[in-house]
Amino acid sequence: MLTKYMNCYNTIMKKVSLIIIITLIFTALAVAQGQGMGQTDNEKLTAYKIAFFTQRLNLTPAEAEKFWPLYNDYSARKNKTQLDRISLMRYASQNEANMSDSELTSTADKLAQSFIEEANLTVSFTKEIQKVLPPAKVIKLFQIENQYKQQLLRELNQRRQGQPQNGKGRPEQFESQEF
Repeated sequence: MLTKYMNCYNTIMKKVSLIIIITLIFTALAVAQGQGMGQTDNEKLTAYKIAFFTQRLNLTPAEAEKFWPLYNDYSARKNKTQLDRISLMRYASQNEANMSDSELTSTADKLAQSFIEEANLTVSFTKEIQKVLPPAKVIKLFQIENQYKQQLLRELNQRRQGQPQNGKGRPEQFESQEF
């Protein structure tokens, strides 16, 4: 039983690290602008993501019209699941010393369940997106999601180090970068 929870804990910590990094990226991008994430900054980031995915997936207008509502819904639901999990982990971390074994077990179960929910979201989304995109583009979508996250991490690191990104330092310059 303890081994099960230790394995679950290790898996959770790996995923949490990724979630925290992504959250830090968005926070750092906002701070790097010298202010909170204003509507125009958020719109720029959204436009960047749309261009990034659309270009790399080579979406036709008909595919894009069907793809984006599905993807945006999936992404919002996945982000909510991840934020809920982060909140639960933060609560557990801050209150661990005062929690009983049964509360700790229940929290571990809830954390594991959140990963199951996220996996189910991905499975459901994959089934829906396969109705819109050919199989090769579905596979490529998951690769592009990782490329997008890596690109944001690179840009964050460059901004932290004070290095410009291809001239103006704006994310719209991604076309010239190779992934």
